[in-house]
Amino acid sequence: MKTATVALSCFTGVVVSLAAASVGGGKAATPTPGIQIGIVRAVEILQNDRKHTEEVIADRKKARAELDALAKEINAEEGELATLKTTSIDYLKQAEAVTEKTARFNAHKEFLQRQLLLKEQQWTQKMYGQIVRATREVAVEKGLALVLVQDDPNSLTQPEAASAVMATQKVLYSGGCPDITQEVQAKLSTAKP
Repeated sequence: MKTATVALSCFTGVVVSLAAASVGGGKAATPTPGIQIGIVRAVEILQNDRKHTEEVIADRKKARAELDALAKEINAEEGELATLKTTSIDYLKQAEAVTEKTARFNAHKEFLQRQLLLKEQQWTQKMYGQIVRATREVAVEKGLALVLVQDDPNSLTQPEAASAVMATQKVLYSGGCPDITQEVQAKLSTAKP
C-alpha cells in the first residue's frame, strides 16, 4: 500500500511538472522576483586601460633597444673574429668574447621576458582588485544583489586570454541582466590618480 502511494505521488509530480512546462511554451525562465543580477565584462575593462597599454609598449620598446644594443656588440665582435686566423691565440680569445656576449644576450633576453610577464601579472592582479571594488560600488548603487563576470572569448586580442576565459567563465547567457561594464569602467577612470 505504501509503495503504491509513493509511486502514485511520484507519477503525479511528473505529470504536474510536464504540464507546467508545456503551459510555459518553452519560454526562457524568468529570474526570481526581487533578485537583481548584473553582469560585467572584466577582461574588456582590463584591455581598455590605455595608460597600461602605453606603459607596456614603452617597456617592450626599452627591452628591444637593450637587446638590439647587445646584438650590435655581438655582430661587431663576430666581424672582428672573421678577420683573425682560426689558428691564432687572438682568434680563441675573440671567440671566447663572442660566446660570452651571446650567452649574456640570451640570459638578458630571458630576464627581460620574465620581468615583463611579472609586471603584467602584478598589474592584472591589482587592477582586478580595483574592478571588484568598483563593481561592488556600482552594484550597491543600482540595487543589484549579484554581479557575474561574462566575457566574450571572441573579443579577446590574445589567444591565451581567450583560453583562460573559456576555461573559467561560468556565465554563458545573461539575457535581460543589466550590463554594468561601462559604469564600472567610468568609476575606475575617475578613481585613478
